[in-house]
Amino acid sequence: MLLKVDNLFFERAGTAVLKDISFEVPSANVTCVLGANGSGKSTLLGLLAGMLEPTTGTIFLNENRVLGPEHTLVKGHRQIALVRQDARLTPFATVRQNLMHVLRMHDVGYMEEKIAELCAVLGLENYLDRTVKFLSGGEQQRVAIAAALASNPLLLLMDEPFSQTDLFLKQELKHYLFEVVNKLRTSLLFVTHDPEEALSMSDHILILHEGRIIEKGNGRSLYSHPHQKATAQLTGYCHFVSAQYEFFKGAHIVENEYLIRPEQLFFSKEKTENALEAIVQKTEFLGFYLGLHLYIPSIEITLFATISSCLSKIYQGDNGWLSFVRKN
Repeated sequence: MLLKVDNLFFERAGTAVLKDISFEVPSANVTCVLGANGSGKSTLLGLLAGMLEPTTGTIFLNENRVLGPEHTLVKGHRQIALVRQDARLTPFATVRQNLMHVLRMHDVGYMEEKIAELCAVLGLENYLDRTVKFLSGGEQQRVAIAAALASNPLLLLMDEPFSQTDLFLKQELKHYLFEVVNKLRTSLLFVTHDPEEALSMSDHILILHEGRIIEKGNGRSLYSHPHQKATAQLTGYCHFVSAQYEFFKGAHIVENEYLIRPEQLFFSKEKTENALEAIVQKTEFLGFYLGLHLYIPSIEITLFATISSCLSKIYQGDNGWLSFVRKN
């Protein structure tokens, strides 16, 4: 196991920020810590990187203990690289100069070889002589990743890696991060509050809630069969409906309530078997699908459903019928 964290606690000013954190990360793996703002995600990264001192608990990388700043001359661990939300590059230097600075302790031959390797993996070959300040946020992020990887770390930590990118650049950056893991065999652990990022990127997800890891697993299991409401809410839009409503019988039960995802709800203007009458209270155009806020008078609840674009001619005030599809 590449990374092993045992019973990690961290207090700040007498207040517990992280409590009883334990997990493992294998080699060549993408792990995500998914949590709301203020849940302790960035603090956890600081501890894993050796930048903060744990109150109690241990962190091991390849069975060697990761020490905090109280036990080292220089903060951090040489085989763990941390990329923060702000790129922390030299803005008026070129990409090449930034990378050469990181590699300045090596000979010129190794420096050029390493820069070429990193730029090939991260698609930076055509940016080497450009000034960092004039690169886009996504391009700067890739340069920061290249700089972090220059020391050949076993583990790359990233704090909200997609926060500075738009949708197109996010997809591009995901591709390059997969290249890092697959070609350089560097494990990636990143933190985010965005369920789409967590579900689409990760081999394994840790749900961090109020300073504790409350669930672990792959994205599909955490989305479809969570054990706690907080996990369901963090992994995507959801409804909780009282288990007294037989219409939703067979849905996954979380804390004694039915968990309903929008894609399980289907609205039609024509009555179908086992459907409930519903009224469209609001519509939301969401690109490739339409979101409907539906009021169901018979059980007096409002649910959010999604429908395909072929059924998009539905408007506020329309009456219709709601069907429910159970998941396995």
